[in-house]
Amino acid sequence: MGIRNYKYLIYIVILIIASSCVGGKYAYEFESGKNLDFSNGKWIFNEVQSNSESKNNKRLYGESYEEFRKILGDSLIDLTSLRNISLVEPEIKFEPSQTELKELYKNSKCDFLINVRGQIISNNASSFYTNDQNLSYSTSNRSAVFIKIFDLKNGILISSSNGKAISTEEHSDLEKNGTLNWTTRAEPMMVRAAEGLIMKYNKYRTDK
Repeated sequence: MGIRNYKYLIYIVILIIASSCVGGKYAYEFESGKNLDFSNGKWIFNEVQSNSESKNNKRLYGESYEEFRKILGDSLIDLTSLRNISLVEPEIKFEPSQTELKELYKNSKCDFLINVRGQIISNNASSFYTNDQNLSYSTSNRSAVFIKIFDLKNGILISSSNGKAISTEEHSDLEKNGTLNWTTRAEPMMVRAAEGLIMKYNKYRTDK
């Protein structure tokens, strides 16, 4: 194999490895309800919402459900399973009214509702790029995830939190020309942000 072909092969391998990794920077915030007791009651996991494609929405749902299941075990019930045993509304809003929450409590015989929403903010950065010292700009991929947890019996919000993610394409004269870099797209960062945020709930729970 010639040197040129060898370098090309190495480049392809790097691209494959990089594309399978989820990078970016993450920040998490609890507006309320950082420390919850997950030891009691039945918890409904609602369908997730996002402005992303269906396949990403499914992944966001699957990963979020599994992370909450690690916390709640059999106390967590998904909406499809709930509809098989209870008469509930076809769609549960991300921010239901107090009346809607109490009605859900009455119909479902469950105690809490978990809502997850994802948001793709931007996807402007290149997946892979080489540094160009003649350029002086940065652009980024950004996403966010929001979680709201409700007490159904009392019809109140007991926790509100969010996670934000960013991966930046930045050209700089401080970095060698032609240096290979990569960014993570907003969709996988959205899922990773959800996982990280739910892990925070597990970390700060009061019933350990």
